[in-house]
Amino acid sequence: FSGSRISFCLPSVLLAARIWIFCFALPSPVMSAVRHIVFFRLKADTTAEQKEQLVEALRGMPAGEDLKDIIKALRVGEDLGIPHPSGPNASIAVMVDFESQEGYEAYAKHPEHVKVIESFIKPIMEPGSRNATQFNIPEVGQI
Repeated sequence: FSGSRISFCLPSVLLAARIWIFCFALPSPVMSAVRHIVFFRLKADTTAEQKEQLVEALRGMPAGEDLKDIIKALRVGEDLGIPHPSGPNASIAVMVDFESQEGYEAYAKHPEHVKVIESFIKPIMEPGSRNATQFNIPEVGQI
């Protein structure tokens, strides 16, 4: 077959078959779960007790009667204090997973979540330091 049309076309046919399998035959990951990450700095005069109460309130949200079915995974992290040349780090980071965008939207306006914001975060958060993002993930609780 050397020099014939078949030897010329075979690599193209194999490549096309691989592309078809990759694009159409293999299951693609469904990205319907949502991860919410928020981080912020605390005011300089925040006491250790206020910070501890904030972290406890955040970590306690999944145990709330109404939030336990909405929040699928939650992690709270405190900054290690390692300086970075581009500026100050956030003091607190929170990562929350939901089964869907609807779950996130229910959480965002839920009275228990709003209470944590109003009672524990806003009083000690440095104004203008909050940043957040929401994005799709293939599975809740997985990095």
